[in-house]
Amino acid sequence: MYRAIENIVKEKNVTTVFQAIFDVNQQSILGYEALTRGPEGSRYYYPDLLFHDATECGLLSELEILCRDSAIKQFVRLGLKGKLFLNISPLVLLDKAHPQGETMRFVERAGLDCQQIVIELSEKYPNPNEQMLSQALAKYREFGFKVAIDDLGAGYSGLKLWSQLRPNIVKVDRYFVENCHQDSFKRKFLTAIFELAESAQAKVVVEGIECFQEFELLRQLGMTYAQGYYLAKPSKEPLRSYPKWLEHENLYSIQALS
Repeated sequence: MYRAIENIVKEKNVTTVFQAIFDVNQQSILGYEALTRGPEGSRYYYPDLLFHDATECGLLSELEILCRDSAIKQFVRLGLKGKLFLNISPLVLLDKAHPQGETMRFVERAGLDCQQIVIELSEKYPNPNEQMLSQALAKYREFGFKVAIDDLGAGYSGLKLWSQLRPNIVKVDRYFVENCHQDSFKRKFLTAIFELAESAQAKVVVEGIECFQEFELLRQLGMTYAQGYYLAKPSKEPLRSYPKWLEHENLYSIQALS
């Protein structure tokens, strides 16, 4: 296992795909989330196992640096516009051996502005030292990076983390999105998140949208930023504009969904 992960890092055998994040009100693209794929045809093609085993082997820092470098270079190579969302594990930020300033150097070398970059922290990972995490993020913010909490609601400390880190963006875990048009509790939870974000002056990105019924209900509840397979799948050649078919979508009304 160690040798396999080590070879992937040494050979830079990862591919970056991008999934568009849409501004529903402006009918435009807010930016793109960079997602990693390992060697095609291998057990490490999809990222969950790849990052899990890299963590077990003590190679998470090296793998994440490789993925960030790949994502930034590919973002520029494709000429993509808007914000670039980069997933970073809190475990790496809390690792004292993790090189400091690498992301900023990648961004500057690529000719991007740090204000275009959003650092996504997943709430699925434990955060044993929230003060250290906050200090690490403060360094990113000094350079102009934005901060997002990913998977809000997936763990036990989401609202506490939100209060402590005061992120610019929160991304709602897909559990609360799936079949939300059929679940009154999920509707109430989502409404509360939209209201709380407005008070906290944070943007909310709703991810994991997979059907029109979910999309339409969320739009009616106040969603501005949307992401999911229903809108666009991760791709090496992502969408460059708001989906034309979505502009004219009128299959259902909110009355039919409730």
